[in-house]
Amino acid sequence: MKRSFPRENLFSADQIKMVLTTILFVLLFFLPAQKSCGADKVKLWKRYENRFINQSWQGNPFDIVLYVSFTAPSGRVLNQFGFYAGDNIWKVYFMPDETGKWTYETHCGDPQLDGKSGNFMCVKSDLDPMLTASGKHWELKGNRGDFPVIWNPTVPDGKHWGFRGRKVSDPVVQNALHYAADTVGARLLGFGEIVLAKTDWARDWPQSALPYVTGKEGEEFFFPFWDQLNARLDAARDLNMGAYIMLYCDDAMAPDRFGITPRSAAEMRLFRYVVARLACYPHILWDTGIDISEYRSNDWINWFSIWFRQHDPWHHPVGSRSGGGSGGIMPDSGTYYSVGGASLPERSEMLRLRKMYDVPVAYTDHWRIFIHRGNWTNQKIRIAIWRCALSGAPALFPDYNQGKPQPSLIREGARYIGIATRFFRNDLHSDISDLAPHDDLIVTGDHVIMAASPGTEYVVYDENGGEMAVDLSASRRSFHVIWLDPRTGRKINQKKIKGGATRHFISPSAGKDWVLHLY
Repeated sequence: MKRSFPRENLFSADQIKMVLTTILFVLLFFLPAQKSCGADKVKLWKRYENRFINQSWQGNPFDIVLYVSFTAPSGRVLNQFGFYAGDNIWKVYFMPDETGKWTYETHCGDPQLDGKSGNFMCVKSDLDPMLTASGKHWELKGNRGDFPVIWNPTVPDGKHWGFRGRKVSDPVVQNALHYAADTVGARLLGFGEIVLAKTDWARDWPQSALPYVTGKEGEEFFFPFWDQLNARLDAARDLNMGAYIMLYCDDAMAPDRFGITPRSAAEMRLFRYVVARLACYPHILWDTGIDISEYRSNDWINWFSIWFRQHDPWHHPVGSRSGGGSGGIMPDSGTYYSVGGASLPERSEMLRLRKMYDVPVAYTDHWRIFIHRGNWTNQKIRIAIWRCALSGAPALFPDYNQGKPQPSLIREGARYIGIATRFFRNDLHSDISDLAPHDDLIVTGDHVIMAASPGTEYVVYDENGGEMAVDLSASRRSFHVIWLDPRTGRKINQKKIKGGATRHFISPSAGKDWVLHLY
């Protein structure tokens, strides 16, 4: 319903006509040529933005397919979707992954959005390169291996939607971002499934935390939610973090309940919008949904993977959670294996999955200590972190933002996780992708596991502490010996030990877990 306002005869009809004509001229001929913030230079891995005006559109503006062809300095062509941003404005968000001059040209069936062209320069930045799936390992593109931890940011009031629904300028959000980066060492943020609505357990959620205008799910996106999501991801990117993007939820939140049925116009609308808005960040994982087999077939799962690999110009890793009651399958063309399961996985199970698949693994079924499922504790989280790190470094998702969060337990768990992530980023002398599971080099010791580059570096995790013997026959050189307390981060240096034979070690205390680092 349009509002009506009282009219006052302050200007003549001719004056009003002249003012409106001038405004229209400025919008049509000057605004479309402007770059993001008027900038001609964009840093590597950051976001380039451009906007285009279209006043002649008809129907649902989210169904107008705009894509922009970007040509890299090397000659590569990347096609990225544009999206409707409201007020007759279409935008494109793009992440340059090469330094030098980029050019672009728009393509659209609507003449006002077609054939626009321009260029910009990409310059160096100090950001980490893109997270990729490289063989069985997670890797920062062309740089080094990675051990990605997914973290669901918590807020002081304990509201599940707190981080997701607040503005990035809110100090609560800023603190949560820095806590995730500095204390936890997270690589990815997980903040709930994208498609949620004001119903069932989210019936009290504010509109700011929901992707669609309430009552128009599947048809009309709620711009403030997406604008703030981009703002949060901009801030996360600058802290070398990104996002784990799971699209769908189950039960009362299943997408079909909102008209988003398989391969429908509503689903294609969603997929294009998600790629247009979120693919422009260096650290992104795509996933289908919780308990996907309840509302999607295995054929659809394979199609989902193919669609995202074809339409995401940067080819971020794509998978579909399966196992642990999730149903579904690993997509034939998936580039990582998303694993379900509520409980702490055994070392043998981790090694089995690592051997079975030629892609990296991600344990995405939130390990939550504030709900009963899985019977998680901070001690189990600590064991899981080190067990994962020494079993091929799969991604994992410890979640402290479901149930009734307890600040003291959040602080303790975050400290445990951060000790491990800092060790593998800062203290390791080899690349983490060069450390392979080598329990065969443990001669004696109970509940002891190891990853090593034999002759170069060894990392041993002893869940109970005590005595162990390690085969160091691969090299006769001397090794530094450091014990790390995974609860406090305290390091204890001991005398160097000569290799070339089996050597015996005793942890600083028994009955507690310890990490032994030899290099």
